[in-house]
Amino acid sequence: MIAEPVLEKRPALVRLSPADIPLNAPLEWPILSPEGAVLFESGTVVPDEAARAFLCVQFQPHRPSQEAAGTASGDAAGEGPPTLEDMGLAIGGRVGLRGSGVSGSAMYASRVIGFSNPRRNGERSLFITQPLMTGFAPLELTRGEQVDLIALTGRGVFRFACTVDATSREPFNYVVLSAPGAIRRLRARKFARMPTRLGARFTVESATDAVPQLGRVADISPYGMSLTVPAATAAAGDRLKLSFRFSTDGVDVQIDTIAIVRHVGPTESGAPGAAYGLEFEALEPSQRIALKSFMAEHS
Repeated sequence: MIAEPVLEKRPALVRLSPADIPLNAPLEWPILSPEGAVLFESGTVVPDEAARAFLCVQFQPHRPSQEAAGTASGDAAGEGPPTLEDMGLAIGGRVGLRGSGVSGSAMYASRVIGFSNPRRNGERSLFITQPLMTGFAPLELTRGEQVDLIALTGRGVFRFACTVDATSREPFNYVVLSAPGAIRRLRARKFARMPTRLGARFTVESATDAVPQLGRVADISPYGMSLTVPAATAAAGDRLKLSFRFSTDGVDVQIDTIAIVRHVGPTESGAPGAAYGLEFEALEPSQRIALKSFMAEHS
C-alpha cells in the first residue's frame, strides 16, 4: 500500500552493536540504515543469534536518537500534493481505472475526453470513456462509486482517486468523474535489476506459525529480487510471504506480497548465507510503478 509522505529531514542516528539488539523480543524502535531509511519497523523480532549477526553484517544498523524520536511527529515540510494542472493530463490521455467492486489488481483502460469548466475553487470534473479490458465486458460504474486511477502523462505517472458523478450512454458510453483527489506522483523509467540494500521480512508460505526471518534485498526489479538470507530454509518452487518497504518521491511504500523462489544459491559476495532468486507472484500496478520510480531515483 502507498502511505502519506514521510519527513524529508534525516533523523539523528545511533549506531547499534550486536549487544544493543535484543533477541526474541519486539524492538522498541525501528532499525534504520546509515542514511536514515527504515529497514525494519519497531515491533520486529530478531529470532536468534544468527539473525542478529546477519543483521549487523549486512545493514550497519542504526536507531533514531531519543531527540529525533521526540520530534518525529512534527509536520512534514515542503510543497503540497500535485494538482490536476501539475499532472498535465490532456484530452486523449490514457488512464487506468479500478472500480470499488473489482477485486485484485485488474485495471481497465480508458481515455480522457474532456474537462468541466473550472469551479469557483478551481476544481474541474473529468470526462472519460467507459473503461474496457480485453476479454472482459465493459466496466459498469454507478453514481457515487469510488474509483482508483493511474495516469501516464508527459510529466510522469500519477495515481489519484475520484468519485463517479454521472454515467451516460448518449451519444456514446462515457463517465463523469469528480475532481481528482489524493494525487500521488510516481515516476517511471525502463531499467534492469538494480543493486540495493533494503530490509525484508519473510516466511515460507507453507510453514505454519513460522517466525518471520530477516533478509537483505541485494538487487530488485519491478518483477522480482535477489534476497540474501542467513541460511536457506526454502527450495525452488516454494512461495514466500514477503514484506519490505522503500521511499520514492517523498512517498513511503509498504509492500506485502507473495514471491516464488526460482532458484537458491550462494551469495554473490561469497559471505556466509544463501541467496534466493525471487519472482513476485502479483503486485498492484501502482506498486510496480512505485518500484520503477524508486529504481529511477537511484539508478
